[in-house]
Amino acid sequence: MSTPTVLEAPVPLAPGERARGLLAVGAARLILAATRGRPTRIRAVLRILRVGASPAGLEAAVRARACVTTVSLRCASDHGCLLRSVAIVVACRLTGRSVLWQVGTASPPPASHAWVEAADTPVGEPFDPRLLYSPIITA
Repeated sequence: MSTPTVLEAPVPLAPGERARGLLAVGAARLILAATRGRPTRIRAVLRILRVGASPAGLEAAVRARACVTTVSLRCASDHGCLLRSVAIVVACRLTGRSVLWQVGTASPPPASHAWVEAADTPVGEPFDPRLLYSPIITA
């Protein structure tokens, strides 16, 4: 039995945005491999990336999400929240901005989700994940 996967629609990207998206997804994959996907280790790396960056506006964060989801099918799927959220953080940092990275849990049944916030608003989420998931890790 398989589960249906919903992909986000790709958006037209300038060559620089496409390159930034590809670089961000590649860097996010390296971060996840180096930290073995452990949220506390990911948080440590992402906190280092935030040093010296100014907060991203909501529009900049939405555009970073669009770059990442357009170049990566995994990031565009419902099952790629960890890779997508880390890639959005990296994409924003490549422009000198930072967003807030969150990991939350919910139960029952046990579930977890990772997302980013800019201007105290979840970026590109179909619903406010803070209503369903209790944030446990923030970077």
